[in-house]
Amino acid sequence: MDALAVVLLRRTARVSVVGSGAAPADGAAWVASLEADLADRGWLLRQDLRAGATRLPPAVRIRWADWLLATVDELVGADRPLLPLYRSFPNTPQDVEAVYVRRLLTHLFAVPDAPCVLCGRDNVGAPLDPCGHLVCPACFPPDQVTGCPVCGRRLSADNTYLTIVEPSSPVRSRPRRAGTPNEDADADERTVRDAPPLPMRIAGLEVDPIGAAIRIRDQLVGQPAALSDTDRADLKVLVDATAPGRLDWLPDVVPARETLAQIIAWALHAAALTPGYRDLVDAAARRWSTATDAARTLWAYSGGDPGLVLPRRDDEPPGEMGRPSREPAVTVPVARVRALPRPLRRAVLAHLDALGAVVAAEDLRRHPTVWKRLGERLHPYENVAAHPAAAVAFATLRGTRAAVESALGGAMVTSCARAPRHLLLTDHFDGTASVRVRTHASVVEEALAAGDVVEAARLLTERPGELWRRLDHLLRAAGDDPAAQAAIEEAASSTAARVAPGVLASAAAQLAGRDDTTRATDAQLAATARARAAAARARASANATTESAVVGGLGDALRAAALRIRGDGPAVLREVFRSGVRTPAPAEKPTEDDAAEAAGIVGGRPGPGMPRRVFFPRGSVATTWTEPERRPTLPTAAITGVRDLVDNELATRAARLGRYDVAVLDAALAEVPAPMRERAASTQLAGWPRGSVRALPDAEVLRLFLHWEEPDATRVDLDLSCVFFDQDWQRVGHCDYTQLRFAGDGAIHSGDLTSAPAPLGATEYLDLHLTRLVEHGVRYAAPTLLSYNAVPFENLTEAIAGVMLPLRGGEQFDGSRVAQRFDLRGNARMLLPMVVDLRTRRLLWTDLTLNGRGDNHSVGRHGDQLARAAADQWEHFLGGHRPTILDLLAWHAAGRADRILVGHADHTYTEVPADAGAIRAVAVAETGETRQLPDLTGRTVLAGVVDPEALDRLVPRLGGTAPVASGSTVVTVTGTPDTYWTVLRAADLLGQLGAG
Repeated sequence: MDALAVVLLRRTARVSVVGSGAAPADGAAWVASLEADLADRGWLLRQDLRAGATRLPPAVRIRWADWLLATVDELVGADRPLLPLYRSFPNTPQDVEAVYVRRLLTHLFAVPDAPCVLCGRDNVGAPLDPCGHLVCPACFPPDQVTGCPVCGRRLSADNTYLTIVEPSSPVRSRPRRAGTPNEDADADERTVRDAPPLPMRIAGLEVDPIGAAIRIRDQLVGQPAALSDTDRADLKVLVDATAPGRLDWLPDVVPARETLAQIIAWALHAAALTPGYRDLVDAAARRWSTATDAARTLWAYSGGDPGLVLPRRDDEPPGEMGRPSREPAVTVPVARVRALPRPLRRAVLAHLDALGAVVAAEDLRRHPTVWKRLGERLHPYENVAAHPAAAVAFATLRGTRAAVESALGGAMVTSCARAPRHLLLTDHFDGTASVRVRTHASVVEEALAAGDVVEAARLLTERPGELWRRLDHLLRAAGDDPAAQAAIEEAASSTAARVAPGVLASAAAQLAGRDDTTRATDAQLAATARARAAAARARASANATTESAVVGGLGDALRAAALRIRGDGPAVLREVFRSGVRTPAPAEKPTEDDAAEAAGIVGGRPGPGMPRRVFFPRGSVATTWTEPERRPTLPTAAITGVRDLVDNELATRAARLGRYDVAVLDAALAEVPAPMRERAASTQLAGWPRGSVRALPDAEVLRLFLHWEEPDATRVDLDLSCVFFDQDWQRVGHCDYTQLRFAGDGAIHSGDLTSAPAPLGATEYLDLHLTRLVEHGVRYAAPTLLSYNAVPFENLTEAIAGVMLPLRGGEQFDGSRVAQRFDLRGNARMLLPMVVDLRTRRLLWTDLTLNGRGDNHSVGRHGDQLARAAADQWEHFLGGHRPTILDLLAWHAAGRADRILVGHADHTYTEVPADAGAIRAVAVAETGETRQLPDLTGRTVLAGVVDPEALDRLVPRLGGTAPVASGSTVVTVTGTPDTYWTVLRAADLLGQLGAG
């Protein structure tokens, strides 16, 4: 099957079948056996697909079934063996310290042709490949491990130490009639109960794959925000299948500029060396409106990120990492600009020239590194007379000095004479001249610095998106000045119709609660300044003493670790044994006065206990930055005015779309943030938006899993860990490779694998026994994925992780029990995918990348950073600072539905007027006014729910017939509803509200 079929199955849960005529005699029996295999994987066939598969010829159906099963396995990560270090997991060694001592003694003292240092037996055997450890099979039984029992490395295929082990016969999930006693319930008082089965996924028949591909393609193109890596890859498949090398299928306006640039780049490659290439270049140039649009296209054409986000370079002091010479540092490369065909080069220069020197120069300054690299291929000074404005724009970017008599110098003089307020010419003593640009942002800042908020608001109306992003700043600057407040209100009202829906929604949500903002105290601000100064001094001291502090060998490492052994115990020795590098000196304990004044400081940064702001910088992965809250409160009237303006504008835009008879909205969507930054989202199975809160299933055990495969010639050591905090975000403990068990069997790790060569890769598991952790004082759990030796996730051949609900005595990995599976991606080395509240049994999906310098990353080293990040995410997303999916549906319902009903968790409903604010207010209530749902038979319905189960609760089926009319639409966070619904994603709803 082709890539298109995979995309359709993953996105729509539908499969095409190529077969006609009479069904083979054994067709029904064959489909029954296929469905049994699918049921083991958590899938069932819908009746239409079952009937279509029955007619498949025998020569085709085996290949079709193999593809279907393999694709279903790949969705959850079951398409490969997932073998941890200890085969017996979760029954890992109880005495972890004793195991560690045996490993350490073997590592230090085992030598060839000598008896075993532990038991004295002769003939220990040959050194293991590739690590070289001498391992006694009697002391380290080979049937218990899948790698070197000393260092955790995978062994070469021709090793003679590991033995072939017959797989166990685990318990498969099987249905049990309600009320039937569990025979094993009393077998062990320590046994936990099984989690309920996960909802089955239903695969249906796709009769028109090309039509479905066009529909999904157009939905992706219509999304207002940049696409994630997965969506972008899917769009490539869809475009190749429907319109390769063409642009005529695009709508007049593509909301996301990154998406447009990527599509143009694909078309340029597909049409290369064809007669229509020049026409395609002309069509592409007509779609560029800014210089950045052209830069995105050329960067994507060269294989780079159309968002123009360059890989971050960590500032590593010399010798800081202590990395072995055979393992050099690995970084994500920057895209190399390809040679540009002459028609494309001329089109870009002509586009810059048409913008004018001022506009082009300012646009080039937005992405200076990208444009400097592109300029090496564009040759803007080659023919200044043809494109003088483009040449001047590059001269401002590069700081070029040119003789006034030269062609470039003359163009610079002429451009500055035409725009003296924005282009400033500087004459130099050697007879040359240079030019610099005075940007629009600098003019706005000058107005604000002068206290002229009215002028700043007027200037920002020229760039409506920037105005709305700076509303909070403008309102603070206005203070109590009525004229300034009126100017801001007028500017917002006059520009709202020209602003993207995501910007409007975010601006309104970020003002929520700003009339009751609590500021950090002066003492907290002073403590923050002192902590940052101390951190800067520590970094400077580390840089100055790095060479003398590096430990040369294992003996020195052990002696350095001995300085800390009393306080930290064997966990520190495990860290040193694993890394072979220096151990940092113990930190000085703060005095009581220092601790008192540093309230709210965690690890030298603002943390829990201090009012603070959380920023999400733009990038290819989601990161955050925290600052103490310094902003004064804003007037309630101004906040309400902005909210009402946004509600009215977006509801008005929705009213231009098709009508619905009834809208039924799930109140639970008020806790699901709308997808606003999908470009930084990880590829995942469940489709949870970042910041969404999910109720945990009724299970006692969550099993986290991690699997990765390293590229050739690069060892990659990833670690699955979990940090535990109490209700005040104070650290209670952790479970990782240094501590395989926490709170007895409250958390159990499967063992540390330190390499992942193909084809087996490496796998780690971590079980969380929720009740036992709560009994130990744990409130929050923060699972964390780290690259110990600092290889970016982007460089891995493959890396996946996720959460499953294991059965008692079941398989270590069961694809049918996977609740979430996601990829590790991007220029990142640490990921905080979720935070779990164990007491209320809620999971916050964070998908957050953490910054870290150097290597040897572990939760012991980054504990304070994890505490800050987890607390920041929990307080930020549960504080209502983001627009929600309920907001999106409320705008559509207010503008498009004749009746609006809000459904509550207790199966009650509340009818509300066509007002987004009224919908939000009703959704907060725990119960509604009535249990009777109006008759929806034959009516078009707009439904918004968390999952298909909630849809069945809010809009129940009547017998075997569809409860709603054709054309009814449903928006779900996860899952795929029945076929009679038109399914949209939240991003599709947002895209439909585009300006104009």
